[in-house]
Amino acid sequence: MRQLLLSILLLLPAVANAQNMDTGSAKKMAEITLDTMEVIAPAGPAPYQPTAPRTWNIKHTRIALSFNMKEKTANAREWIKLNPYYNGTDSLILDAKGMKIDTVKLQGKRSDIKFTWSHRNEQLRLQFPRSMYPSDSIELYLRYTAMPYTALSGGSAAISDDRGLYFVNTDQSIPNKPVQIWTQGETESNSHWMITIDKPNTRFTIQMELTVPDTFKTLSNGALIASTYQANHMRTDTWRTDMPIQPYAVMLAVGKFAIVKDSKWRNKEVSYYVEPEFEPYAKLIFKNTPEMMEYFSRRTGVPYPWNKYSQVVVRDYVSGAMENTTASLFGEFVYQDAREIADKGSEDIVAHELFHQWFGDYVTAESWSNVTVNESFANYGEQLWRMYKYGAASADELAYNDLQIYIYATRLNDPQLVRYYYDNREEVFDAISYNKGGAILRYLNRLIGDTAFDRAMNGYLTKNALGSAEAHSWRMAVEEATGQDWNWFFNQWYYHAGHPELKVVYDYNDSLQQLTATVTQEQEDSNFTYILPVKTAIIYGNEKTIVDWKIDDDEHTFVYNYKNGVKPVLIPDYTHVVVGEVRDGKKPEQWLAQYLHSDDYVNKRLAVAGAGKLISDSLSQVLITMALSDKLHAIRRLTLATIKGQQTDRYRRKWTPKVIEMATTDSNKLVRAEAFEVLGAWKVAAAKPQMAAVLYDSSYTVAGNALEALSKIDLDTAYILAKLALNTEPRATLETAAYAIIGKKGADEDIVIFEKKAPYVFGAKRFALIFSLSSYMSSVKSDVSFRRAAEVFTALVLTESMKAYRAAFGGYFFQVAARLKGEAKSDNKEEAAIAQKRMEIIKPLLQRIVNAEKDTEAAKDFKKMMKNNFE
Repeated sequence: MRQLLLSILLLLPAVANAQNMDTGSAKKMAEITLDTMEVIAPAGPAPYQPTAPRTWNIKHTRIALSFNMKEKTANAREWIKLNPYYNGTDSLILDAKGMKIDTVKLQGKRSDIKFTWSHRNEQLRLQFPRSMYPSDSIELYLRYTAMPYTALSGGSAAISDDRGLYFVNTDQSIPNKPVQIWTQGETESNSHWMITIDKPNTRFTIQMELTVPDTFKTLSNGALIASTYQANHMRTDTWRTDMPIQPYAVMLAVGKFAIVKDSKWRNKEVSYYVEPEFEPYAKLIFKNTPEMMEYFSRRTGVPYPWNKYSQVVVRDYVSGAMENTTASLFGEFVYQDAREIADKGSEDIVAHELFHQWFGDYVTAESWSNVTVNESFANYGEQLWRMYKYGAASADELAYNDLQIYIYATRLNDPQLVRYYYDNREEVFDAISYNKGGAILRYLNRLIGDTAFDRAMNGYLTKNALGSAEAHSWRMAVEEATGQDWNWFFNQWYYHAGHPELKVVYDYNDSLQQLTATVTQEQEDSNFTYILPVKTAIIYGNEKTIVDWKIDDDEHTFVYNYKNGVKPVLIPDYTHVVVGEVRDGKKPEQWLAQYLHSDDYVNKRLAVAGAGKLISDSLSQVLITMALSDKLHAIRRLTLATIKGQQTDRYRRKWTPKVIEMATTDSNKLVRAEAFEVLGAWKVAAAKPQMAAVLYDSSYTVAGNALEALSKIDLDTAYILAKLALNTEPRATLETAAYAIIGKKGADEDIVIFEKKAPYVFGAKRFALIFSLSSYMSSVKSDVSFRRAAEVFTALVLTESMKAYRAAFGGYFFQVAARLKGEAKSDNKEEAAIAQKRMEIIKPLLQRIVNAEKDTEAAKDFKKMMKNNFE
């Protein structure tokens, strides 16, 4: 699974009034996506979480579903073939959450066995008159109604809801929004609609029979083996797997999808299910999928194991994406047109879910404690694909950014990768399991080489095929592949909390003609010393050699002599494998030497960052100037971001001509976009013609950043261009910038623009509209337009299905009230009177939001904010 959540959701409690944000702030908060990190503050010892016992073995499940669209329920009939796993047992316990069970009986040869059953505490329990043994195979028939919306939902920051079965606009109460039904099983939520043993170490074949209106398409695991047309324009589609899968990867999706078939992979179907509007872009959205299947098959030595691969996009998805076996599911954030995809698509996430088909589906973590064998591999799969398809710089950029997300998360929590002690299984879906785990695999790959790493992946997948495994299974595969003991590596990276923090200090002794480099381990856990084999580069003038370092003490010193008076410059951890922090105490001339003798992204990035912190030094300025013309576009973009915050006019004057040149002529779109952002931050009026000229650029990001930059220099001209841009039906950054500028301008007549747009914006894209609308309400003079804007705001909150988004949107509306409350206390009587009147306008609308909120936590927060602002 790939978790994506707008950073605004993570930062909601600390966000300032939305109307005080400038265009750039709104754009950044609307666009930035991060792997979600679940941060849990320690609150006493957590309980040990063992692997779920296997008392019964499910061999096959057949389930037939029909749906009550208005009531958001499913009528189910289910047949389960199973037998005791090992020892004799006189009871059977199945997970059955939020259901009304009507019938429980045995069929077939064992139908004469008498038993009693009860349904309580979200479990169905059968009590038999005697012990049953592995030879006692039974077939259980069940009839029930799944009612996922009758109980409060849970979830976590990673997976924001756990209903299992979701009905999207099935009462058709929201215009312009499609009707869909879909499922999300991970971690243990499919038992809200399917009676089963809902544990990751369970596995069975499944047949899914879905009865839907004939205008709808369906998707499930495996192959579509039959479609039967019935009366009243209904149809039953039957899907079946030919190999066993785990319960959380069982899926269904129902909707009016267009089905786009890509080229087959080794005669296996590859297809994409999208809304008709995005049918022309489906192969771009999921581009390179067949090639990825071939690449991962070759790297693992295990050909893609399933009979087909489908990818489907749904509305209101509660996470980022999910690796359901043979049928991955994605949130609507992947919907982009060709112009958006040219800037940045979702290829990393496509690779992530596809690699899960091996690591997670073909072999599954036997417990959530060991989720690293699922998620860490999927994380690293993104880097492997980038390396293969786009080269080392692209892969290194992703690896570096992933590692920084992990390091950032450790400010609050840094548990061990394999966690047998936790309070809630959702806790393990975090930056530790994803980002840190992926970085550890990268380190291991570098240590043993590609041949051994691929051999280890093959051994792990082959030995544990169609079963479950744990981190020790992966260790034994590595040992088998290399003929070496790797307990030391796994003990420190998989089973020990924290990460290394290295400080490197350089002492140049000219009298002795020696450099002494001291490396100190300064991690929080001072009682633990890491063993860190790394490569280090030694630079003498134009010569560079690579040597091996083994850092395995609290403090290490490395001594290198000068050569003919030339002082050596070191680049510790030259290949950047340390899963932690390296604080490198270089001076400007050493950063410059590192930059000049590096071809890779990370070494250059570190040099640019080092120079940026010492910008007053002339050598740092030389480095920055060179980096603005670097051959790696990612370094050019980073360098622009490094100087963007410069407040000193002489530095701005020094680089402004180059930045204007980059904005207009650079070969990379994202570099051009970053250059326009710098020109806007510096308020370079001389660049106004260039900013205005790119409104119709092929890149939305270039056009949007230029328009935003122009608004900081000449709001009136930017406003005219923003309204022109809306005539082109813009998307992404350009659309965000245009609405933000219109909101900031606050023209009375522009309320019509928001009224027309709001009914067609859903999901995360509503954030940008919310920010712009909030800004408009702060700027607009007319009370009539203010009221209409408030009504649009109310509708956006009330029609939002995702509880996390709805809570955020409601919070921003209450921030409007908080601002008005402050203005109502102003010494300026006219201003105070206007604010008071507008408080009266929004009070009943906010009360509607409070009254309508069904989520307990959100309702509690809304009530508190209502009291704070109006009592």
